[in-house]
Amino acid sequence: MKFPHSFLSHAIVCLLVVLLSGLNTSAFASEPKKPEPVKEEKKFKYVEEDGESARGYTYKRVAKDPFEEPKPVPKEEPKPPPKAESKDAHAKDDGHGKPAEKKKDDGHGDGHEPKKEEKKKDDKKKDDGHGGGHGGGHGKETKKEPPTASTLYSSDIIKLDGNNRPFTAISRSTKMADYYLCRDVVTTKFRTIVLNEMNTFADRMGLPRAQDKPCMVKIAKPNTKFPGAVYIELYPDERAAVACMQLGECGSTRLVMLFPKDKTGTHSQDIFRSYVLTDERKYQRGAFCVSPQGQLLGEKNCYVLINPDWLFN
Repeated sequence: MKFPHSFLSHAIVCLLVVLLSGLNTSAFASEPKKPEPVKEEKKFKYVEEDGESARGYTYKRVAKDPFEEPKPVPKEEPKPPPKAESKDAHAKDDGHGKPAEKKKDDGHGDGHEPKKEEKKKDDKKKDDGHGGGHGGGHGKETKKEPPTASTLYSSDIIKLDGNNRPFTAISRSTKMADYYLCRDVVTTKFRTIVLNEMNTFADRMGLPRAQDKPCMVKIAKPNTKFPGAVYIELYPDERAAVACMQLGECGSTRLVMLFPKDKTGTHSQDIFRSYVLTDERKYQRGAFCVSPQGQLLGEKNCYVLINPDWLFN
């Protein structure tokens, strides 16, 4: 029996495929199996103790790993900064092994730019008003003008600026006034005069005398009866000083208002001294006016004595 040619070729191809697959399977089967990696069981360290027995086992606490302190790492020394290349390194060689030197400007306009230092000097120069550009006083700064002094109050009594305020810093401030220390503001002579006159009036009223410290200069604020008024304030004790300066409760004070005769400039520095003494315990209040020459004018406010028709103003 004869088979067709196409059938024979197809049978041969199938036979080759079967043989090749059998070889591959036998080759893979002959290879030894790789051993599986052995998992290491973690061993625990237990505390040396009897432990607790339960369900046929003895339970112990696991010991913590010992703590190792970190070892100090040595510091690395800083690397030296890189050396700056010299400006002449990029200079052109003149053919003899030496770099060619730059030509200096001889001032005849050879096309070279001026040096940076010369430019800076020219920029710093300023006109002094004469067209010479010498910087007005040869580089020296103009002196600051001293602050203007008060035209109402003499510096022999109290040192105030043009706004009739002390040159020193504010020590305390309340809703009614700003407080300054008498030191460096009121002269020692005038401070002694005020203290003596105030204690004379205190003795007349039977009130405690004023202490020489603390001594404060008080400047009234705009929302008060006499805005901008200048006072010197003393106190019979420390308690009264704290209550007045910190709490604004001035029930026991020894106060004098420096009252200028006028503000026109003719008699501006003639200062009247208007005293007010109060005592909250005895419910007493006294007012006294002393002239610039030290004469007692009456037991009233100086404004009332100087301006008799004040009720009709």
